[in-house]
Amino acid sequence: MFARKLSRFVVAAAVACAAVPAMAQDNASLRLNWQLLGFHAPFYLGVERGFYKEAGINLTINEGRGGAVTAQAVGAKSDQFGIVDGGTTIVSAARGIPIRTVMSLMNSGIFAVVARADANIRTAKDLEGKAIAVTAGDALTQLWPAVVRVNKLDSSKIRLVNVDPAGKVIATLEKRTDALLGSFDAQSFQIEAKGVKTSMLSYDDLGVRLVGLTVVSHEDTIKSNPDLVRRFVLATRRAFEAAIADPQAAVRAAMKVKPELDPVALKQQMDASLSKFESPSTKGLPMGMASEVDWKSTLELLTEFQGIKTDRPATSFFTNDFAK
Repeated sequence: MFARKLSRFVVAAAVACAAVPAMAQDNASLRLNWQLLGFHAPFYLGVERGFYKEAGINLTINEGRGGAVTAQAVGAKSDQFGIVDGGTTIVSAARGIPIRTVMSLMNSGIFAVVARADANIRTAKDLEGKAIAVTAGDALTQLWPAVVRVNKLDSSKIRLVNVDPAGKVIATLEKRTDALLGSFDAQSFQIEAKGVKTSMLSYDDLGVRLVGLTVVSHEDTIKSNPDLVRRFVLATRRAFEAAIADPQAAVRAAMKVKPELDPVALKQQMDASLSKFESPSTKGLPMGMASEVDWKSTLELLTEFQGIKTDRPATSFFTNDFAK
């Protein structure tokens, strides 16, 4: 599906990248939002196939420790590019970290309620009477009241169990909780790898719409070296298009860097991530284009439920100039 929709952009990207002189190499680094997951595999495929080299970029990819940490690294200019979800981009920029999204890869959010299948959580109402593993203070938990309100749930009938991030999967596997607040492309595969079937309700499904993973850059980089940003976006588009056409090649490229990964789980994670590329507001747009509607929704949720204080409009946190 994505290959059909995006193929018309691949030729333009390839031509633009090929036009860059082979010797004109800019050194740049990309900081991931977490340790290597399926969503990241296309970037490694892009490096392996020389897409970034052809775009005049000598790219280094570094693993991350969370979107907020990645935002800080890009804000400090330790990395030229970073993978940060839309919500964290807004929070970071509103607090003075000079970053902006230059490519909105996941226009639908990745937050989700991940449940054991035998907990029979199929609709929002099924959450009542259940125990859910959460991590106090994280964005998922801070936005949980929005899920409760939008779906008219009785919060007194839902037991939230505070555990550390890694402990959420364990608590659910051990049936101390029925479900956890997690990511659409991560914990379900960890649980199923242990032989336990899962079900999921994304925050999008539950009426809480957020922008997912994006590529951010420093405001100074955007202003002083827009050509580098443009070339990076075009090469990234080529990389994801190649991964869509040959997902196993992307998996193999990632596993060359980290052979201990499970190729089946990596492929499942990538498939889940690709399903989040579009939102209703971005259907038919070039890969990487963002929608003001989606960013405005994210900003409103963060303002109400995370206490973000800013007079900035939603459009100030992203730009479509490089993904057109």
